[in-house]
Amino acid sequence: MTLLLTMAGLVALGLTRLLHGVIVSRATDPETYGLVGSLIAVTTIGSLLLPAGVASAAAKFIPYELGAGNPEAARGVHRLLTRAGWAGAVPISLGAAVAAAVAFDLRAVDAFQVAALCCAFSAYSGQKSVLYGFGLVPAYTKLELACSAASLGATAAVVAAGWSLYLLPLATGYALFTAGAWWRLRPLTRGGRGPVVRTREIAGFVALACVGTLCSQGFLQGTQLLANHFAAPREVAYFAAAVTLIAPAYFLPRALGIVLFPAMARAHGAGDVDGVRRQADLSTRALLVLPAPAFAAALLLAPEVMTLFGGPRYADGAPVLRLILAATYLAVVAVPSVNALSSGAHVRVPVGSAVAGLLTGLAVVAALGGPLGATGVGLGYLCGTAVTAGGPVVTAWRQHAMPWAAPARLAAAVVGGAYAVAAVTDGVADVSVRLALAASALVIGVAVLSGHMRALRDDSAVGQPRDAGSSPSRWRRRV
Repeated sequence: MTLLLTMAGLVALGLTRLLHGVIVSRATDPETYGLVGSLIAVTTIGSLLLPAGVASAAAKFIPYELGAGNPEAARGVHRLLTRAGWAGAVPISLGAAVAAAVAFDLRAVDAFQVAALCCAFSAYSGQKSVLYGFGLVPAYTKLELACSAASLGATAAVVAAGWSLYLLPLATGYALFTAGAWWRLRPLTRGGRGPVVRTREIAGFVALACVGTLCSQGFLQGTQLLANHFAAPREVAYFAAAVTLIAPAYFLPRALGIVLFPAMARAHGAGDVDGVRRQADLSTRALLVLPAPAFAAALLLAPEVMTLFGGPRYADGAPVLRLILAATYLAVVAVPSVNALSSGAHVRVPVGSAVAGLLTGLAVVAALGGPLGATGVGLGYLCGTAVTAGGPVVTAWRQHAMPWAAPARLAAAVVGGAYAVAAVTDGVADVSVRLALAASALVIGVAVLSGHMRALRDDSAVGQPRDAGSSPSRWRRRV
């Protein structure tokens, strides 16, 4: 039930961003939408500097203390992190507004929109993590649905009125969520607060989480800013569209991550390491095999997806969308491993991988961005994501002898094969041929991975991970 409620909330969040992008892109030209996407990227990157690390710490240490039977300490952690979050959000938001105004020569009202969205999104991220830390999943879902509806209504009103305040509707929705979450949390955060004995550990975790999140999620948003330098103005809109369109691909993994991270932290607090291992194994195999056929079909339909999003002017952005989709699949698979390591004592592994991935991606962009333009930026993001995702997955794989080799090989064949076919047929096949190829990729992908899908179903039922066609006791023996 928790996962379903989380999925409902994230679907609302993702659809809000997606529909906001559709409404704005169709009401403006690609250059204007490219600017809007770049400003949203600036606000997102700003929120990753400190607020995202504070939110991650709330999702870890509040349930950790609750799992250890210390509710007073959990309330103390909440107060400490809330103050730290606001202390960072306000100056960072003002800095983001100034930086955006200088970089894009903004009007004062547009700079204000950047500051408002950055601050609102930072507060939203923190309050969402606190809600999950205290186990208030239904409250999160209700608030997400209500505030998403408010954001979309405000977006439609702005466009209908002919205003250019395209960021304020999103800021309004996040601000309403923050206020509602604060009200809902009051009964749980009142009362006695114990001393925060893990202050040094929390501070170190916040710092590492900020670095890791900025290097991974910040790189995705940063592709739009890099495109401003290396690509033509029209191609910047392709990145804004691609980043918006991949939001639905994160519904399941983000839901799993939001649910798994506090659950794993609570398990670590209670000393249940075997529970963490099992959750990481089942979740990783699920993210390897279940989304692969859908990603394969989406790669083949990239021109149609871009056209539906912004009109025929966006069809040429299909290669950019494919690169972002391929990178997204890698990032999706790594979510359980990142959560398993970060919720325990190995947070440095995903952080180090994220830093290495960012450096790798920037090196590729520097080498290929000039001659290849938007494609070079997309390739840089794909290479960087491969490094960022690979470190946590390989570490968890080796530490716990996980049975991931066979499903990983087959899933890579399904997604990689579809990418190759899409690249070869791009510009040659018409719509009907691409639809037929996408349907074939979906069917073939399901058929190839069906054995692992059945194994996943059986393991979820009996609680004992195994590889398709292998002994069901192998995982336990090796652990």
